[in-house]
Amino acid sequence: MYISELNLHGFKSFAKKEKLKFGEGVTVIVGPNGCGKTNIVDAIRWVLGEQKYSVLRSGKMGDVIFNGADGLKPLSVCEAFLTVHNNQGKLPLEYNDIEIGRRVFRDGESEYYINRTPCRLKDIHDLFVDTGMGSDAYSVIELKMIEQILSETADDRKRMFEEAAGINKYKQRRRSALRKFDAVQQDLERISDVIQEVEQKVNGLNLQLKRFKRHEKLSMELKEKELSLAFIKIHEFENEILPLQKQVINYRHLKDEAATDTSAHDRELSKLNKLYSEQQSELNEYQNSLNLLEAKRESIQNNVIVCKEKDRSADENIQRLNKESLANADKKILLGDEIKTYDDNVLALTPELDKQLKRYKLKKEDFDKVQKKYEDAQKSLNSIQNMRWDAEREMSDNKSLLDKTLSLIDEKNNLSNQLNDKAMQTELDQKAQSKEQKKLDREKTDLNNVIQKDNLKLSSLQKTLNDDEEELSQVSLNLHKNKGKLEFLQRQLSFYNELVEKKEGYPEGVRNILDSPDSFPETIGTVGELFQVDQKYKLAFESALGDWVNCIIAKDRKSALKIASSAKLSKVGSFSILPLKEISKLIDEKKTVPKGKGILGTGDQLSGVSEKYNSIAKLLAGNLLIVEDLEQAMNLYDLPGWNLVDLSGSFSGGNFLLKVCIDSVDGNILGRKKKIESLKKEIKSVSNKINILEKKFDSKKINIDSNTDALKKFENNLDKIRTKLSEVESGLVKNHYIQSQSTESLINMKKDLAQTNDELKNLKNSVKKLKPQLDKSISKIEKLKKDIDSASKLLLNIQSERDDFQQTVQKLRIDLLNLENQRDTINLQSQVAKETIHELKEREKQIEIDFSNQNKHRAQLKIEIQDGEKELKNISAQIVKDRSLMELKKETVNSTYESIQEIQLKIRNEQERRESLIEEMKTNELKIVELEQKIKMIVERIQERYQSEIPKDLIVDEEVDDLELRIEKIQRGIESIGPINMAVQDEFEEQESRLEILIEQRVDLISSEDNLRETIQKIDKVAREKFQDTFDKIKINFSKLFELFFEGGTASLTLVGDPDPLESDITILAQPPGKKNQSLRMLSAGEKSLTAIALLFAIYQYKPSPYCILDEVDAPLDDVNIQKFKKVLNKFSDDTQFIVVTHNKLTMEIADYLYGVTMEQKGVSKLVSVKFDGEA
Repeated sequence: MYISELNLHGFKSFAKKEKLKFGEGVTVIVGPNGCGKTNIVDAIRWVLGEQKYSVLRSGKMGDVIFNGADGLKPLSVCEAFLTVHNNQGKLPLEYNDIEIGRRVFRDGESEYYINRTPCRLKDIHDLFVDTGMGSDAYSVIELKMIEQILSETADDRKRMFEEAAGINKYKQRRRSALRKFDAVQQDLERISDVIQEVEQKVNGLNLQLKRFKRHEKLSMELKEKELSLAFIKIHEFENEILPLQKQVINYRHLKDEAATDTSAHDRELSKLNKLYSEQQSELNEYQNSLNLLEAKRESIQNNVIVCKEKDRSADENIQRLNKESLANADKKILLGDEIKTYDDNVLALTPELDKQLKRYKLKKEDFDKVQKKYEDAQKSLNSIQNMRWDAEREMSDNKSLLDKTLSLIDEKNNLSNQLNDKAMQTELDQKAQSKEQKKLDREKTDLNNVIQKDNLKLSSLQKTLNDDEEELSQVSLNLHKNKGKLEFLQRQLSFYNELVEKKEGYPEGVRNILDSPDSFPETIGTVGELFQVDQKYKLAFESALGDWVNCIIAKDRKSALKIASSAKLSKVGSFSILPLKEISKLIDEKKTVPKGKGILGTGDQLSGVSEKYNSIAKLLAGNLLIVEDLEQAMNLYDLPGWNLVDLSGSFSGGNFLLKVCIDSVDGNILGRKKKIESLKKEIKSVSNKINILEKKFDSKKINIDSNTDALKKFENNLDKIRTKLSEVESGLVKNHYIQSQSTESLINMKKDLAQTNDELKNLKNSVKKLKPQLDKSISKIEKLKKDIDSASKLLLNIQSERDDFQQTVQKLRIDLLNLENQRDTINLQSQVAKETIHELKEREKQIEIDFSNQNKHRAQLKIEIQDGEKELKNISAQIVKDRSLMELKKETVNSTYESIQEIQLKIRNEQERRESLIEEMKTNELKIVELEQKIKMIVERIQERYQSEIPKDLIVDEEVDDLELRIEKIQRGIESIGPINMAVQDEFEEQESRLEILIEQRVDLISSEDNLRETIQKIDKVAREKFQDTFDKIKINFSKLFELFFEGGTASLTLVGDPDPLESDITILAQPPGKKNQSLRMLSAGEKSLTAIALLFAIYQYKPSPYCILDEVDAPLDDVNIQKFKKVLNKFSDDTQFIVVTHNKLTMEIADYLYGVTMEQKGVSKLVSVKFDGEA
């Protein structure tokens, strides 16, 4: 893979379109200072996505656009397109040639292209990631970067190693994973806040739900009472309606009797009406008949007029057809004459056309002969020119080869002397390195023994730390669970405290008394507060006690009366009171408590009431027997005189009442204080557990921190020993490598010396052979030039003759085409005339047919006109007769109408008498309607309020006043509850469901957090291993190449700073032969340049970059080091394309392609190219 082409337009000093074609190998760019050589390097960087202005030597992105020069205006846009030949398939695209483009405008906005398709900058970065071809890769080295690469704080050096290791994609994935990790943590915090908020909402909605249930219960009772009241009122209204309906029936009988008197007049009126209708109908029939006759007469008149008009039109058509027939006959005669004239013209043209065709064919044959002669002469000239160009190329190659050979002879003589001196020095160095290796071997053995012992200690310490961390994790988990339990218990305690404080569950009157202890000091409490039953018996007591739990307890009857009086004055609401002193007298004698399977005890024994108030328990629950299962107890035992209740709340009373109780949703009244005490004890227990766990957690955390510090110190000490061992091993490797290199170098030097001497002999022999060949090529070229001149003159003569013939042939061809067109035109006109005659004959036949049809049509029309006129006379006579009869009928109808008017007057008088009866009947009916309306309003109100019908049969034991009073009390109770959220059930379920979903999401987020943490650790591990492996291999390559460049000395790379290789810095150690430098800054510019180049090629050895740009990096090198530089370039150019910007003539010698950059016009760069192995 290599860069094959670069197209520039408007980039910096390249104002006009310029194209640079590159090939594999070495391309050298030369030119004077300031001519724009480095602008080519900037263009390659820029098109690959470079964004830093400083790297592009600009103040802003718009500065890369050509800014004008003498005679040239500034451009508004610049562009560059780079073609990469993807022959090795390293780039993830299926094309062999991939074109990368970039365009920028004055406002700094850039456009990017891949194969002329718009794309993003990120797409270009992703395309070249880890290939060594990116804008920030190690492929571009400038002279100013030599100091940066070797500086102590260079980040560029680290980036080159990361690019070579191919870990950039891992770094990108790690950054992406870290962003996701941060997002997950933020989501986790946010969802925890939301969960806390939703939990508060759920608790609030739970309280609202209890009020809603109480409201619902009262509403059901209100519905029952209102239905009963409505049933009673409807029954009363129906009793009022019955006598009124009887009166209405009587009035209807009187109305019917009056109607009988008027029936005789009605019958007479009916007869007259019938007679009047018949007379009117007969009159209408006469009128209709007369209308039909008049319509028929008008229709016949219209038909006669239409027939006359059609007759006139037919006459006009016959005249038109006669005229058309005569005109067609004249046209046929004229067309026949024209056809004869056309045939004569065609016969006259045919001989002239044949004659012209023969002349054209003869001239065409002569032209073809001259054309062939011209082509043969042209081929001959081209052949001679090709021979001359081959000869000139051969002479140029021989001349270049001779110059190179003479230069190589001088070079080889110098090299031979150098090799002799170097061989002697190498033998001395080998002896010193052998002693050094023995010393390093002993030191390595000692360090390995120390490391082995320390590793055992480290494993033991690590195991202890892991056990502590696992135990800490378990303690943390238990602590978290107990804290959650504590929070739940505290919420429950708060809930029950709120129930007790607000007296939830009690009627309004009881709540008001309990809330005002100062106003009612005689109050002891309520039955519900005294009965502190166990949770096990809560449902049983609730079912058995019922509304007794709401009763207020007073000391005695006097106190009870005082409470009642105060309450009445304060209007606190309804309530019940039990006087403690008096009720003790009502307690029955103690009965024998039955025993048996399933019988748990009596109510007073299990009530939890203190001894002081035991009389309350005996009165209310002394006759109550608590069993495990009601049905089973009733089947097994005969328990007369006992009330039974089981643990599920099923109750059976002595009066055969059966009752089922369902657990209340508002926290119950019974056992609240006991529940609060139980919760407090449990909270205290859980708090103690949390304190113990927190102390254990802190203690374990201190142990872990202590062990972690000890482990880090131990690891640091072990790392120091390993670093020392690494240095010793590096020294051993270096020593061994130096010895092997010295031996190999010595052998190679001797081989090179012998090879150099042989090459010198061969080069001198080549010079002797090249000189005669050069002279021979010059004489051959002179002879070929003369042959070309004579062949060119011959070609010009033949070309002139061919052009004359071509003009003559062209003229004959035009004349021939004109004659053919004239003949074709005459033939076409003749054909058109014949077709026209045929059409006229067909039209003549059609005219005859139309003429016959029109005559027949006229005869038919005349008959129709005569018949219509006769019928018109008959109809007119009939109309006159019918009109006289109709006048007589009208007089008879008027007489009948007057008789009808007299009868109607008599009937009207009788109707006035009936109306008085109807008025009274309507009054009663109106009363009935009013009562029915009241019934309807009651039904509608019940229907509207409860969506229920009033039962037809209902037994109501209560009076209307009692019902109205109870309804009023229920309504006040509903009002005291206050506003109710009717959608609280759905909202509670929705929020509870949402809370469950949020908790699941929190669990998922915690799992995602763990997965991301594990992913980041895996990415770090893979990247660390790849980087460490790359670093170790580049380190060895660098050491070898440094010795190759400097012919001795030592160089190494080390990681310093952070123990993590990915975060540590890379330090370069370099000591040229005979020097003991402590810092790279002490190296000369040439030594720095060679060291940087050695490091660059060490990276290339590990991962060859597809291309490398060297911008005047050879400037500090002398001629000897230039030769070494050239040798390394030649070695690496098989795998890497080199683009070298230089001023050095020795560097130019290795060029496969040479570009010169000039500036003929100030401020405008221009390219001149040379390709040594082909055409320029």
